[in-house]
Amino acid sequence: MSKKKKQKIKPETKMDIIETRVRRCVAMIIDWYITHMIVVIPITFYLRDGDYLKPYMFDLSHYSFSIGLFLGLFGIFVGVFYYIVIPTYLWKGQTIGKKICKVKVVTEEREDINLACMLKRELIGATLLEGGIVVTSSYIRKLIEFFGFMQVAQILQYIAYGLTLISIIYAYFNKKSQSFHDKIAKTIVIKN
Repeated sequence: MSKKKKQKIKPETKMDIIETRVRRCVAMIIDWYITHMIVVIPITFYLRDGDYLKPYMFDLSHYSFSIGLFLGLFGIFVGVFYYIVIPTYLWKGQTIGKKICKVKVVTEEREDINLACMLKRELIGATLLEGGIVVTSSYIRKLIEFFGFMQVAQILQYIAYGLTLISIIYAYFNKKSQSFHDKIAKTIVIKN
C-alpha cells in the first residue's frame, strides 16, 4: 500500500488535530512576521534618512507619490510571491513558517496544490475575503488610503478583521479545520 493511500485512510486522533492547529497557528505568526519585515526593508534601510524608525514612516502618504506607490506595490508583490509562488513552485504547499512547523497545504484529496488552487486560496480567500492579517490585503488597503479613500480603507479593515476572526472560529469548529480560504480552494492543512 502506498504512503499516500495510508495517509488518506489513517484516522486522525483528537491530539493530531490539536497539534496540527497549533502548528498552523505558529506557522501563520512566523509567516506574518517574515512578510511584514520584508515589506519594510526599503523604509528601514533607505527611506528613514538616518532617523530612528517612527510610526509615520510606515504611512504611504508620508512619501512622494512615486515612492508611496512603489512601497504599496512592493508590499503586494511580497505577499503574492511569499504566499503563492513559494508554496506553489518552491516548497509544495509550504511557506517558511509552514516548513518550520512541519505542516503543509494540500487539496482535500491530499494531493499537491497547483497555481489555480493557491490563487483561489490566497488571493480570493485570504486576501479579498478575509484580509485581516495577510500582508497583501494590508497593502491593498494602504494603497486605497494612499489614493485618498481613507474611510473606505478603514471600513474594509474592520470588515477584514471581523471576517478573519469568524473564519478562525469557523475553522476551530470545522471537522477538517478549514478556514474560509481553505473552503474556497478546497484545501486542508496537514502535518508534513
